[in-house]
Amino acid sequence: MKVNFVVLDDSEDIEDHSLLYSIEDKYDKVHFFNNPNEGLEFIKENLSLNLIVLLDIEFSESDKSNGHKLLDEIYKSSALIPVILWSGINQTEEEFSDFINNHAFGFLSKDSTIEESMQIIDKAYIQLKTSLDNTIEDWIIESNEDKDKPIYISTEGKSYSLNNILYEIRSQTEVGKEFAAKLNALTIDLLLRGKKEL
Repeated sequence: MKVNFVVLDDSEDIEDHSLLYSIEDKYDKVHFFNNPNEGLEFIKENLSLNLIVLLDIEFSESDKSNGHKLLDEIYKSSALIPVILWSGINQTEEEFSDFINNHAFGFLSKDSTIEESMQIIDKAYIQLKTSLDNTIEDWIIESNEDKDKPIYISTEGKSYSLNNILYEIRSQTEVGKEFAAKLNALTIDLLLRGKKEL
């Protein structure tokens, strides 16, 4: 699976951090954004890609964006993107409850060793690769079907196209979760009845 790493950090020399060289060597695609709003826009415009985000917590005073707000905005765009907090702030000096509530994947200190850092990076990659919701999302994106044609009716009787379902899954709404659960149940049922090709 190809994955794109997005680094949101306003430090001028962040591109020279040794961790990012290790990520590029192993995973290839790393996109740097010193302007967090440009990075957020990139994420919103590229939701069809498999993304993992390294997010700084504090940005310069001239830019009112901060990690708390950005994490919330990323999660609103897609609940399926692993966001790793990556900061020089001492973990004990920052209040992390809202990051946890907003589903941050983990915390990395910029002082962590490459080995320690890559363990968290690799866990985020494995979660992205093995998530059933991400598998369904990839299937919808790659489908040759008309993505605007209604294909699913919810328990409330509302019809949804593949594009609608893609949005619902990314946002982890009740409809998205319901569709994913029913599709997974159908797939298991077909496999148990000997239907080897879906």
